[in-house]
Amino acid sequence: MSLFDRQLLIVLGKGGVGKTTVTAAIGLAAVARGRRTLLAEVASQHRLARLFGEEPEGFDEVPLYPGLAGLSIDPQKALEEYLTRTIRVRALAERLVEGKAFGYVAAAAPGLREMVTIGKIWTLTQARTRDGEHRYELVVVDAPATGHGIGLLRAPRTFQELARLGRIHEEARAVAQLVADRSRTAIVLVTLPEEMPVTETVETLRRLHELELDAAAVVVNGLYPDPFAERDEALLRPLGSRADTAGAAARAALSHIARRADQSLERARLAEASDVPLVELPFLFAPALDVEALLELAGVLGDALEAIA
Repeated sequence: MSLFDRQLLIVLGKGGVGKTTVTAAIGLAAVARGRRTLLAEVASQHRLARLFGEEPEGFDEVPLYPGLAGLSIDPQKALEEYLTRTIRVRALAERLVEGKAFGYVAAAAPGLREMVTIGKIWTLTQARTRDGEHRYELVVVDAPATGHGIGLLRAPRTFQELARLGRIHEEARAVAQLVADRSRTAIVLVTLPEEMPVTETVETLRRLHELELDAAAVVVNGLYPDPFAERDEALLRPLGSRADTAGAAARAALSHIARRADQSLERARLAEASDVPLVELPFLFAPALDVEALLELAGVLGDALEAIA
């Protein structure tokens, strides 16, 4: 059983590490393995759709690639759906959501917005076609940046404890069970091979452990290739002082070697801090990411994740 056989993949990471790109590449890798896949983002910014050249209006599901759809979750709409499921009266739910007083309560209630968001994600994993099959075999979530992402994972357990009985408790328990079930859900962390992202990733692994959750893999994104031999640096250094084209090329090569060395140190630090499998993604020297670039990353990422049980 590989990660692609799960119902839900949650992609976590510090802002700016390429989390959305990795989410898109995972989706493409899943489609290549015959899995009907939905990419869901919770930031309401349509970043995933734009990676595929789409400019959606509203928050409906949109096709991104053959076999792959995208959805940006609207927190307000998710809240209305959550209330409808729990109190079973849509008209009342709509009035509650529209009321100003309820807005203040929702803002003050700890974890409510996270709960309605993860509840929406849960309903996406449960959605069925008219034939009774799962509408999507895999849902891949581009979670919010690490701190809010941890809150998203903690919310079901919090609400299960707050609401001891009733529909709220039952739904919170169902969502918590899905998140904790390693046969149905996997968490993938994304980081850059740099000091601050690696430090935050190590801390995130610790916080997941406190929640009795584990990361299935850590994607180390943006690794520079290593085309130079050890002796090349010594040969290039004298050229670096020249003012001509050869000197500029030598300085660029030396900068590349130094950057790769720093990345290797940070990757080693991450490997030493945890036994979670590391998946390496190359830095793409391209002015912008397009579908072809995403497919290239999907090829690397798919083979690596498929080997992880």
